[in-house]
Amino acid sequence: MDLFQKFREEFLCAALAALSLTACGQPKPISYESLVWVNKYYIEHPVATLNATAGGWLFRGAREAGMDIRIGFLIPGPMMSDLERRKAVLNSICPAKTEPIWQVLTPDQFLVIDVWTDDNKFKDSTIC
Repeated sequence: MDLFQKFREEFLCAALAALSLTACGQPKPISYESLVWVNKYYIEHPVATLNATAGGWLFRGAREAGMDIRIGFLIPGPMMSDLERRKAVLNSICPAKTEPIWQVLTPDQFLVIDVWTDDNKFKDSTIC
């Protein structure tokens, strides 16, 4: 084996090792199946059926946002000013921990519930 071939082999081995280390360190992207599941879940489980005070909430869909799935709702008016009660209402619309989405998402991926009014004067969010 000549010097050039040896150099080429060593270079390729080093390059592959570097690429594999880089790939291992990258976070897993949100899967298409996860987005489909979340959208289907909120279509089949409207917020009004989960919380009697949530009537009039309009599901606006789920989308990927980096390592999160953001779930949007247009709400008819501002929520109560009590932060603790407001977070309790928002958390009540998160999928139950027994739902399959929690087996699909990795620990560094989150479901985020976003709510806003039509005039955007009120916005809030919570992490499930």
